[in-house]
Amino acid sequence: MMKFTLMLYIFFICHALPAQIYNYYFGNLHAHTAFSDGNKDSSVSGIARPDASYAYAKLSTGFDFLGISEHNHFNVSRNPGFRRPLYQSGLNMANAANQDGSFLSLFGIEYGVSSGKNGHVVIYGFNQLIGWESNVGGISGNNYDIFNAKSDYEGLFRKIKNNPAAFAYLAHPYWTDFSKDGNDSTALAFSAYNAMYDSAIVGLPLRSGNAFSTFVNYNDYSTGDYFNYYKKLLNVGYHLGIGYDHDNHYSNFGRSNGGRLVILAPSLTRTNLTKAMQKMNFYGSDDYNAKVEFTMNGNIMGSVLSGSLFPTFNIVHNDADGEQADTIRLWRGNKNSGGLWAQVLQMSLGTNTSAFTDQSIIPGIEYYYFVDIKQADGQWIATSPIWFTYLSFTNSLTKNEQQLAFSYFPNPVSQQLNISMAQCFEYTITITDLQGRTLFDRKTNEKDLTINLAEISQGMYILKINDGVKAISKKLQIE
Repeated sequence: MMKFTLMLYIFFICHALPAQIYNYYFGNLHAHTAFSDGNKDSSVSGIARPDASYAYAKLSTGFDFLGISEHNHFNVSRNPGFRRPLYQSGLNMANAANQDGSFLSLFGIEYGVSSGKNGHVVIYGFNQLIGWESNVGGISGNNYDIFNAKSDYEGLFRKIKNNPAAFAYLAHPYWTDFSKDGNDSTALAFSAYNAMYDSAIVGLPLRSGNAFSTFVNYNDYSTGDYFNYYKKLLNVGYHLGIGYDHDNHYSNFGRSNGGRLVILAPSLTRTNLTKAMQKMNFYGSDDYNAKVEFTMNGNIMGSVLSGSLFPTFNIVHNDADGEQADTIRLWRGNKNSGGLWAQVLQMSLGTNTSAFTDQSIIPGIEYYYFVDIKQADGQWIATSPIWFTYLSFTNSLTKNEQQLAFSYFPNPVSQQLNISMAQCFEYTITITDLQGRTLFDRKTNEKDLTINLAEISQGMYILKINDGVKAISKKLQIE
């Protein structure tokens, strides 16, 4: 899986392309049915499978998509009680219920356990079950199609990174979750940045639950949050967004509370939802119809940018019910900045709009910016970040005087490499092995492109980009 990276050079307009129009879609990707330990009220509700759960969710207010993420293992019946054949049944039910343009039905898994410094990961995009169990009653063979040891998150995230259709979303993460050896010090939040993990993980929730709520009046909100955990992972260096989870275990999909994961996409399709998640074009909201616009020079949340002018941010809060924003805060941080991980740059009170130009940044540092909003009714919204690297100002448009800069993602890469240039020139892209032999050679004037590396063997290589005046070489690992 790859998170698609966009780098836009602010000083240049490369092509007269129409601006992408984004719509807002509201839903939840973390829920359970009686296929594992959900639909606990099935004897009363009559809802016990994904198909009936999707039908129920379609009638919920302000609800455009439901992802059912069953626990990926059995252990004992209903705790969580999932068997391998149910995975294909769930995928089939989701396919039958899905209506692109009207309501999206998705089926995935919640991988992992809560004990022993492990943690849960919501995963979509696989057509086979990932797991570790054997000798589960009622099925022949193993209780998985794709083996991954229970505590092997390195292996799990690698599998997700290598699947372009997949993404991982951390479920109700604790500070000591996703440990490499059972020690707190090797947990995700306390370890060094891992580029491979970054390629797989797209986000985590602002709030999760209440998981065992029986409410159907949209009013049973979790009082906890993962906002500080979000700030900590951003400070480590991860590129991830923030959403919202219900973690339903009863038959109240979309109705336990009004909180929503909100995706920004051109239309309501499964493909667009996956892209929005991979590109971090989403936010988390207590309110089921609050639309938040957070942009930098027209680029939406999730964008990874660079430029030679100071960044200007625009924030608009728009609620169809007329609810007002009480406080809008723009946050900024950078990798390993220490302190409180991020600081509030601008706070606007009693207004639905805010704008700010950051003139206090240092060239060459990648900063991340995100917004949180408190409505007058107390409901909370938090956005995914925009990342920006300041290249320092230049008043010349000649190639000789411009700084050559580009980004590439992911690295390590398995098949498809995304490259984004900072400027609009003709470039020569080459990939050579460590002996200097050229394996890839291409000229382009595209600023953003994807190249297929499937024909190149695993190993360490040199990626070189030349604009005719300057050249930059960087290491590239193919796996």
